[in-house]
Amino acid sequence: MVGQLKPEVSLLDSAFSRRKKRSRSDSLLQKIEQFVDWHKLEVICRPMYKDSRRGRPSIPIQFSLKCLILQYMYNLSDPALEDALIDRMSFQRFLRISFDTDIPDFSTLWRFRERLSKSGFLDQVFTSVVEQLAKQGILLRRGTLIDATLVQAARRPPKDGDLQSGGTAGNGSSQQDCQASSITRDNKHLFGYKGHIALDQGSEIIRKQCFTSACVHDSQQTGELICGDEQAVYADKAYANDNLKRSLRERGVYYGILDKARRNRPLTQKQKKLNRHKSSIRKAVERPFAWFKRMLGYRLVRYVNLRRNALQFTFLCIVYNLRRAVSICEKT
Repeated sequence: MVGQLKPEVSLLDSAFSRRKKRSRSDSLLQKIEQFVDWHKLEVICRPMYKDSRRGRPSIPIQFSLKCLILQYMYNLSDPALEDALIDRMSFQRFLRISFDTDIPDFSTLWRFRERLSKSGFLDQVFTSVVEQLAKQGILLRRGTLIDATLVQAARRPPKDGDLQSGGTAGNGSSQQDCQASSITRDNKHLFGYKGHIALDQGSEIIRKQCFTSACVHDSQQTGELICGDEQAVYADKAYANDNLKRSLRERGVYYGILDKARRNRPLTQKQKKLNRHKSSIRKAVERPFAWFKRMLGYRLVRYVNLRRNALQFTFLCIVYNLRRAVSICEKT
């Protein structure tokens, strides 16, 4: 049975609400809440639960979704999130609970996250948030900027001896992540995953995202990231493809992917100049990745398998979009 949120205001809440000065976190969370219709997200997630009146009601879906937003926005572990929900009034206001409400154990929030990651509704939640931002006139749809970033795995790579002794790729030990993979780039070896995004040119809202193992080439996800209503597509040389160029031009979409030199076919001066112009536009796609890694410490994934890490990356993109929407509205 799905639990329902019943906001109540205690005498202590009334006393604290008389304060005129609020924290920056409180102000930010109030602005974020205005951009999201949480009821629509609840409708998407409701099929995860059985339609029954028996048993103890679950934690309200809106409460759980907001908890995930808070967890990834402030880079909190599960126990740290539980403590923060108890201590921080800004979090309690965002969740619309009273000061004396019992906070669920962090294991309850873990179970919701597991249920969501297995349900197949994660992409629908992300798409719904983007569509809600689009209805508020934030998206520009002038162009799509595509790129990917590498993130190190939380565990060491499995050794050949480990696999032969029973730590198979299907059920590796807790010290191994058998769904991550190795890649060498710029003479640096990395074992982990790769996050792909499609950024709206101008508004810098992430319109599409996907998460793969590190060995998946960037260009293999191009079709998943092109939105279909943009006027141009920009990307670096890794995405260069003659068939894609032909397809985009037939649709009247500007091909902004950097030209790539080939054997016995170096770039002309005109192509180099055009590449510099495309790079000046494409570079905006690096900003979300920089924010993930510098502000949220996303240089290392938090979980062990692909499914759980995909949920983390998806919610990081949602958090970025909401903060970006707040920033855009403050400038206008």
